[in-house]
Amino acid sequence: MGEIFTSGNLLFGLGIFIANIIQGLTGFAGSLLAMPPSIHLQGLETAKVAVNTYGLVSSFIVFLSNYKMIDWKEAKKLLVLMGIGLVTGIYLAGQVPAGILLKIYAVFVIGVALKEMFYKGNLDFSDTVLIGIVLIAGLFQGLFVSGGPFLIIYVAKKLKNTNQIRGTLCFVWIFLNGYMMVSQFLAGQFTAHNTAVTLIGLPGVFAGVAIGGYLAKILSKEKFLKVVYVLLVLSGASLLLK
Repeated sequence: MGEIFTSGNLLFGLGIFIANIIQGLTGFAGSLLAMPPSIHLQGLETAKVAVNTYGLVSSFIVFLSNYKMIDWKEAKKLLVLMGIGLVTGIYLAGQVPAGILLKIYAVFVIGVALKEMFYKGNLDFSDTVLIGIVLIAGLFQGLFVSGGPFLIIYVAKKLKNTNQIRGTLCFVWIFLNGYMMVSQFLAGQFTAHNTAVTLIGLPGVFAGVAIGGYLAKILSKEKFLKVVYVLLVLSGASLLLK
């Protein structure tokens, strides 16, 4: 028991709690913020197992209150395209050295943050390019459990109602995170250690999402996002130096 409740694991749990407060407040960025410190504290495999599990749990929570707003046509399309990318990403994750993957992920995190900090305009892509973006979203979900930023580009173009976006996305994430969880289980990644670490952070998911949802009603999300983006840049930079 003492080997589980170490300072590193407790810091990991705190990081998950904070990341999910931000997830509840902003509606995104939870996985992006959770992954870099999780990788530092737990390693890439354990971080992916834990963060994917948390993504499944948080998606189900949000889905329960938005399921009536699902756009089934877009949901089916996203499942197919994201699924192709996801399977490809899971395969590549087993073929590419972890060090190279971390550098790619670090550049990705920094790029997302800088784009959000300095470019607020709408990205007007053709339908063909949008399909490619969804495939890339699935790829990054399989590699790093972080396909959300790419997928947001697509849904912002195709879906306009906020609750419709949340319901449709959460439906898709439940299936994709569920598939990834099964793949991780079959690959033997749900070891006793990985499972115990995942359970340590699970209370922070419930508490963080609830607190973030409350804060969203009383805080300016726009001002808070500036802090989030700075944290993402620092997190990405820390991975480059790892």
